[in-house]
Amino acid sequence: MDNRTILGNANMAYMDMNDNIDVSQVIKDVFIKLMDAKDDIIKANKIDIKNNNGFKLDFDFIKDIDKKLMCIKNPYKKVENDCDKFIITDSLGTICTIYNGNTYYLIELALKSILTRNSMIFVSNVDYMDFTNRLVLILIKNVLEKYKIDKNLIQLLYVNEFDSLLSNSVSINRVFVIGDRGFQNKVKIASDIDVITFGINHHDVYIENIDDVSLIEKLLKLDYCDIYVKTGFDLQFDDFIEVQDIDEAICQINFNTFGSSSVIFTDSDYSASYFVNNVKTDNIYVNMLPNGMDLDFDLNLFFKKKKIICHDVMMDKLFGGSYE
Repeated sequence: MDNRTILGNANMAYMDMNDNIDVSQVIKDVFIKLMDAKDDIIKANKIDIKNNNGFKLDFDFIKDIDKKLMCIKNPYKKVENDCDKFIITDSLGTICTIYNGNTYYLIELALKSILTRNSMIFVSNVDYMDFTNRLVLILIKNVLEKYKIDKNLIQLLYVNEFDSLLSNSVSINRVFVIGDRGFQNKVKIASDIDVITFGINHHDVYIENIDDVSLIEKLLKLDYCDIYVKTGFDLQFDDFIEVQDIDEAICQINFNTFGSSSVIFTDSDYSASYFVNNVKTDNIYVNMLPNGMDLDFDLNLFFKKKKIICHDVMMDKLFGGSYE
């Protein structure tokens, strides 16, 4: 299927979506479907792991996504009275997400896209977590079909290069990119459309003191992890960068970081406070391990604001006075 057909299907899917559909209920049904199919998802996940092409899925993370989405008050079609004009919150249209195959991102972004009545095309140049992601996508599409929503609302696409897809500025309304800075810049250069960037889950860790050995073992299992250790602190592994003090650690992290998350292990309140106030990352953990769900996909990124200029009487006719 060529890019024009893929994008055409995506555009038709969101435009044909019935406004009367309770999208919150759709999301609830998707999570029920995922939990009912837990055994099958685990089997697919094991294939990816066996092929050295994935990580072990943690269903507690999926439950956390469920809780987060169920708390959202959807602002779709919300109308605000802003003095000389009215502002209505509307869906964007088609969003293209270029990412690394992380299943948690797939689930959260797909469901937020449904919730905000957008179509989403997931694009990757690697087939990481392929068996897991394809099954999850099938389950989501099954629920969409139950509600007579076009299954092309959510699509997964593997490409070698992004250029030809991202040149379709008329058919794509926004691009999300998840990855390191080099990857982000590559997408920005290729895209004629507004690009929203998210740093990959890269963890910069500074260890000044740590008592719980089990935390170190868990730390070593994290993907994309750089560990800085203060001189004199004895660790039973070699894969770390020795630094003289907290200032050197912060300098190294701020220079090398991808900006996603940093961690400090210390028994000093001063060091913890100094680290928090000076390190330049989006998420900072103090004597705690990252939970793997650092990225914040703000719901406002899925909307556009439309200005309506008219008299109050006309606004009442349009919206029946139901605006703030």
